Amino acid sequence: MSESYNQFFIKLENWKYQEFNPQVGIADPISYAYAIQFQTENCSQSINLEPFNRLLQDTQISQLQALICKIGYSYSNDNTSFGIVLEAICDACEQLPNLQALFIGDTEQHEYRKSKLAIFDIRPILEAFPNLQLLKVRGQFYQYLLECESFKHENLKTLIIETADINSDNFAQICALELPNLEYLELWLGRQLPHSTFVMDVLKPILDGEKFPKLAYLGLRSSEFSDLLAEKIVQSPIIERLLVLDLSKGNLSERGAQALLNCPAINQLHTLNISNNCLSEGMVQRLLQLNCQVIVDAQESEVYRGCSESRYCALYE
Repeated sequence: MSESYNQFFIKLENWKYQEFNPQVGIADPISYAYAIQFQTENCSQSINLEPFNRLLQDTQISQLQALICKIGYSYSNDNTSFGIVLEAICDACEQLPNLQALFIGDTEQHEYRKSKLAIFDIRPILEAFPNLQLLKVRGQFYQYLLECESFKHENLKTLIIETADINSDNFAQICALELPNLEYLELWLGRQLPHSTFVMDVLKPILDGEKFPKLAYLGLRSSEFSDLLAEKIVQSPIIERLLVLDLSKGNLSERGAQALLNCPAINQLHTLNISNNCLSEGMVQRLLQLNCQVIVDAQESEVYRGCSESRYCALYE
């Protein structure tokens, strides 16, 4: 089973990446995801919207399917930039009637570090683009409320929230969204969630199959409760219909890995991603014997991640 699971889902990788060059324009709005870099203007805290405005003036803009909005983070604009860019994108919704995929957030700077760029809300995006199929957001999710609880979006198929930390209110709001066609859910959890009981209570409707009835990819990454997540997922109805289970960048130990090994339904997965956790070489070899594609790259020892309950996740700031 060597083929990538990306073929089953709508991902940004389905489009070729292209930085927007106003001198060239939009050459292929169907095959390429065009990227705009939003930078802070010199000697100012304001975000420069001129590159985005030039994109909107292109004759092919109404056919554009995928847009990548990268916000340059700085300490001077960390609490305002997202709102400025968000407003500009939502105001342009009539010029982007065919938009299917949107990334908005900071440019990733390091494998183990995510942005401190404050994210305010994702509801305006979902309201402005009812035909959107993919939304990926990267930033800081513990400073402000997202205010999106129970909002319904009929067409979203992929939702990715990349962050070092998400607070309890925002975690609960994201899990409470009404997304009847969601197939791919990837949440990065971090250190701000209060305790494992809260996490499992919020996730219970998802794991029981009550929420997101079409979900086939479940990614609960960068978690400090990876063992408990593994134990609960293998006991839940959702394991029978998942194609991909992604518990990467967490603190999964032998305990959680053994729960996965003890579950026959794990072999029905297309892919199990447990990379960048804390598993021994012996356990890795046992997991590689499962009858599914297993990703086990970059396991780290207890020397780097602590031991037992004090072990921390890979993404820590």
